[in-house]
Amino acid sequence: MSEFAPDLTYRNVEAEQSVLGAALQDTKAAELVAEMADDEFNEPEHRVIHAAIRRMVKENVPIDLLTIHKVLCEQKQDAIIGGAVYLAKLVGAVPTTANVKTYINIVRECCSRRRLKAIGQALIGASADGGRTVDEIREKAAVTIRDVKAGESIRLISQEEAAMATYEKLAEQQKREDRPETERIATGIKGIDKRTGGGLIGSKLMMIGARPSVGKSIFALTMCLNAARQKKRVLFSTLEMEADEITERVFANESLVPLTEITSDEISADSWVKLAEALPKVSYLPLYYCTDADTVEELRRAAFSMYENGGIDLICVDYLQLMTGTKNRYGSRQEEVADISRGLKKLARELNVPIIALTQLSRFEKRDKGRKAPTMSDARESGAIEQDANIFILLHDPEIDELKTEDEKRMHKNLKDNGLQMIQVKIDKNRQGKKGWFYLAFDGDHMRFLPIMKEDPQ
Repeated sequence: MSEFAPDLTYRNVEAEQSVLGAALQDTKAAELVAEMADDEFNEPEHRVIHAAIRRMVKENVPIDLLTIHKVLCEQKQDAIIGGAVYLAKLVGAVPTTANVKTYINIVRECCSRRRLKAIGQALIGASADGGRTVDEIREKAAVTIRDVKAGESIRLISQEEAAMATYEKLAEQQKREDRPETERIATGIKGIDKRTGGGLIGSKLMMIGARPSVGKSIFALTMCLNAARQKKRVLFSTLEMEADEITERVFANESLVPLTEITSDEISADSWVKLAEALPKVSYLPLYYCTDADTVEELRRAAFSMYENGGIDLICVDYLQLMTGTKNRYGSRQEEVADISRGLKKLARELNVPIIALTQLSRFEKRDKGRKAPTMSDARESGAIEQDANIFILLHDPEIDELKTEDEKRMHKNLKDNGLQMIQVKIDKNRQGKKGWFYLAFDGDHMRFLPIMKEDPQ
C-alpha cells in the first residue's frame, strides 16, 4: 500500500511535497526527480523548486536545504516558494525517501488527468469546427492521448548509458540460441531474411515498390502467409481486393490448384480434393483482413482492435497510394501521400510492429535517360516514401535484353517456357542490414514465388 493513494482529482499536494522533499535528502532520489518535467507539478512554487533541483543535478551541485535555498535566493525566487521554512516543511513531509518512485507516479497520474481534461475540452471545441473532418479530429485525439503517457517520462539518455545498455543486450542475445526466431519475423524469402538478420523487426517500415502487374501484392501476401505459419498474428489491409479474393489466392498458394480454375465455375474432382486438404491449413492461420481502411486512422483502429484482442505482430498495406489523408485540405497529392507515409511510420512505432507497405511506381520508357530498371525515386506521388522507409525493396520483371550474362538469359527463357516470370528483387535501402539483389520466379498460376540460385555476388 502506497503512502498516498492517487486521488481522482487533478492535484495531490502531499505527493508533490514528498517528491521534492525526497530529492532534498537523497542523491539517487534527486536524480530520479530531475528526470521529471517542471509542468508535471501542479503547484507553481513546486515547479520553481523542481526547476532548481534539475539545474543543480545537471551541474553536479550537492542538494540539501542549505544549497537549494542559496540557489533560490541567488535567483530571487526564495519569496515565491515560501523561504527556508517551506523547504524545511518539504523535508518533514517525507515518510521515507525509499518510496520516491511511488510519489513520482502519483504526481504523474494527476498530471495525466489534467492533460486528459484539457484534451477533452479541446475535443469539444474541435467537434464544433465544420472545417475539420471527423477522421482528422479522431486521429489528432488518438495521437494526443497516446502522447500524454509519452510526455510523462521523456528523458535524455547519455552515450555512456546507451553504450552499456546496448552491450548488455548484445551479450544477452549471444546466450540465446533462438534469438532470430524470438526477435524477428522470418519472411520465408531467403534473400530478404539473409539481408535483415533473420527477418522483420518491430517498429520498422518496409516499402515494396513495383510497377503494375509485377506481383507485388502476392509478394507481400507470401511474407504475411509465412509469418502466419509461424503463429504470428497478421493484419492484411487492402483496398484492391475483398477478403474472398485474397483467400482464393491463399488457396491457390497452399493447394497448388491454379487460380484460374479456383475462380472458374468448373473445378475438377482432383482439385476439390486438394482444396479440401488445404482448408484446415489455411483456416487456422492467424491472418486477418481489413478491406475498408481508407485512412491511416481507420487502419490504426483496426490494428489496435487486434492489439487489444490477442495481439498483433505484423501489418501489411496494399497499397499506399489507394489511401487518403485525414486532413481537410492538402496543398498537393504529394503532400497527402507524404502524410500517409508518415502516419504508417508512426503506427509502426506506436505498436512496435513491422509494417509492410506496397507502393506503386511510376511507369517510364526504357529510353528515359537510358534506364531499364526502376529506382526508389520512381515511387509515385511522393519522395517522402523513400525517406520514411527503413527498408525499400524494388520488384522488377526484366526483359531478356536487359540481362547481362548468358546464364541469366537462359534462365529467363527457361522460366518463360515453363509459364513462370523472372523477377529481380532489389533491396535498394536497408538501414539495418545489407543491400543487394536476387532473382525469384513468380508462379502466377499458383500465386507463389520460387527461389532461384542467382543473386548479387557482393
